[in-house]
Amino acid sequence: MTVLRDIAYADRSDRNRLDLYLPDGVARPPLVFFIHGGAFLMGSKDAPLGKDAFLAAGFAVAAANYRYASQAIWPAQLEDLTEALAWLRANAARHGFDGTRIAAFGPSAGGHLTAVCAIAHAADPATRLAAAVSWFPPVDFPTMDADMAASGVTPAAGPNGRPDSPESQLTGVTVGEEPEGARAANPLRYLDALPADALLPPFLIMHGALDPLIAPRQSHRLLAGLAAFGNAPRLALEILPGGTHGGGDFEQPAAIDRVVNFLHQSFGA
Repeated sequence: MTVLRDIAYADRSDRNRLDLYLPDGVARPPLVFFIHGGAFLMGSKDAPLGKDAFLAAGFAVAAANYRYASQAIWPAQLEDLTEALAWLRANAARHGFDGTRIAAFGPSAGGHLTAVCAIAHAADPATRLAAAVSWFPPVDFPTMDADMAASGVTPAAGPNGRPDSPESQLTGVTVGEEPEGARAANPLRYLDALPADALLPPFLIMHGALDPLIAPRQSHRLLAGLAAFGNAPRLALEILPGGTHGGGDFEQPAAIDRVVNFLHQSFGA
């Protein structure tokens, strides 16, 4: 494995850095673009989830930092990740991976950002992702509290509608008071800007039934919106009965194995 760390993909912030992991002995491997979680306020590109399994499967891996909500509000995070993806495509030949086969994968806040990147870039074949894997993403911020209450799981944080919630900090509005302003970051809003013939990438959405931070209903909302748009070759939502917010079933090898198998199918490998 070859590792290249702290590559500057843009110059807006010292957070505009990515790491690149290249498997040995694989010609032009596809690439998994890992987007870290952390409530839009913390987290880093270090030790990307599933890295070893992806490399063993013959995939390259890139992991990027992006600006926290405390540094810049939405859509700064999308702008950063768009630049990171552009850098990866522009430098694919130089580093020996296949820039036409890039999939995004992220948990929690990273799952939200994965969905936005996949939708926002779907109109242009040159920027379309090969696949998107979103783990337990927040999707529609104004409905998160009601979805959590209806889930029957005791919440570990919240409410999300308060002024200092991660979602309020991300959008720059109080989610509970300005729901339409908060929906500016809803991944499904980006469907509105797509032409009717835009082709969405394959989507795998995974959520824990016992998640105490983001109710599975949020992932159901994402799936429903994608299905209503149409033009998606493959959409899948899997609810893990013993899954929490990254714990429980998500800690078992089968969870990452499911992602690897989905990516093999999506990459055509």
